[in-house]
Amino acid sequence: MYKFVNRPKSICLILGLVFLKIILLGCEKPPRPNPPLSANKIRINDVSQLNPTDVSQITNATQVRDLQRSIRLAKDKGLKISIAGKRHSQGGHAFYDDAIVLNMEDFDQILDFQPETKTIRVQSGVTWVQIQDYINPFGLAVKTMQSTNIFTIGGSLSSNIHGRDLHATTIIDTVRSFRLLTVEGKILTCSRDQNTDLFHLVIGGFGLFGVILDIELDLTENRVYQKSAILMDYTQFPSYFEQQFKGSSGVDLLIARPSISLGKQFMKETVVTIWQRTGQKMTRDLLKLRGEENVGRDRFLLNLSRKYKWSKRLRWYLQKKLVSKPGRTEIISRNNAMAPPTAPYELLVRKSPKNTDIVQEYFIPKSHFVDFMDGARKIMLDNSVNLLNVTIRYCAGNCEAFLSHARKDSFSIMFYTSQNLSSSGLIQSEKMTLQLVDLALKYKGAYYLTYQLFLTQSQIRQAYPLLDEFFNLKRQYDSQELLMNQFYRKYAVNNN
Repeated sequence: MYKFVNRPKSICLILGLVFLKIILLGCEKPPRPNPPLSANKIRINDVSQLNPTDVSQITNATQVRDLQRSIRLAKDKGLKISIAGKRHSQGGHAFYDDAIVLNMEDFDQILDFQPETKTIRVQSGVTWVQIQDYINPFGLAVKTMQSTNIFTIGGSLSSNIHGRDLHATTIIDTVRSFRLLTVEGKILTCSRDQNTDLFHLVIGGFGLFGVILDIELDLTENRVYQKSAILMDYTQFPSYFEQQFKGSSGVDLLIARPSISLGKQFMKETVVTIWQRTGQKMTRDLLKLRGEENVGRDRFLLNLSRKYKWSKRLRWYLQKKLVSKPGRTEIISRNNAMAPPTAPYELLVRKSPKNTDIVQEYFIPKSHFVDFMDGARKIMLDNSVNLLNVTIRYCAGNCEAFLSHARKDSFSIMFYTSQNLSSSGLIQSEKMTLQLVDLALKYKGAYYLTYQLFLTQSQIRQAYPLLDEFFNLKRQYDSQELLMNQFYRKYAVNNN
């Protein structure tokens, strides 16, 4: 997204005067209360608000014995188990009807830290921000994480997340080992040398093979970067990427943002931002971790852009002139480049009874990037999609995870949209998604499975040809199908 940092007071004053008369238009009514629950049930949902689910119990686990007790209870009562963290997977991966939900957010201890070997072992409920806070004084940083740092490590592992680092693009690249609690109550160490099948299945396995207890991760140096940006046409991006980032340029991080401003530059004009290594020493000021700023003000402008085309044009103008600032440079630490305000989160937190924000992501082989963007632009315009943001990152081909989303070097294209919660709005969203999935498949790409369950049985198997084998292996490791979620229920068509 965008973030206003160090902007001139005069611009703030002008924006304040412009928006003074319409400030009430950006306000939202309080959410409607949920429908009544059935007896003895608890209703939970994910961040998309599209998957309300009534569950039997939520276990706020703090000890391994809490998890083991819940497994025994589920077996005794004939219930299923689902595993939840921050609930940002939007395809029902953390829920199942009447299940016992293991809430892992309080399972959050840092167990071991070895600065000399650049490794850390943490429980699965630890968040990236906890790790950053812990390792920052030692001159170390995370290798691979999402753009924002609020997610749990266990959830990140279960989704095999990817980030902006060009050299370790997915989390599986950085995992040394993890411990897994199985449905039989056993604790197994999984790595590239031990229980290797489970290592490849659990990472990107959406909690269907066991409960991740703790993870040992590789870390890297908290380097000093020079941040810079360049404005280009989207057709120039693939060749620019090859020229700049395949040699010894010292570029470690990259993200690109195409225009959301409707008009001739829609999804064409693109800002590419890079973070390049410098020889500068870390100073106390650079080392200090910054936080998210001006949340209310920026959220207000974001809300306006959900409603007005002129506000999208303004946001894109501000993105170029005041945030990315092509032609200017900034010196920043790696940890601050991978945390707010560079990667905001609170800005995006929102609840509304009328609409929600949803994310979709596609992994497209580099040679087909321009073709996909051309097709996606047409789909967005034909369906009048309320597009709030587009980001592009690089994802190196990797087949280690059984359900790898990028088996070839690809660009990930993420669409962040505002979605009407009415029946007609949801139908339109599904239609748009199915068209985008078909487009991605046409160009040998894939849809990221952490998002909505709109894919058809045929589409998902074309994108993930090992899916049925994955489900068969799940049933081998969990013959009673104790670990369940909505994703499995929809797509494991052969389950009993």
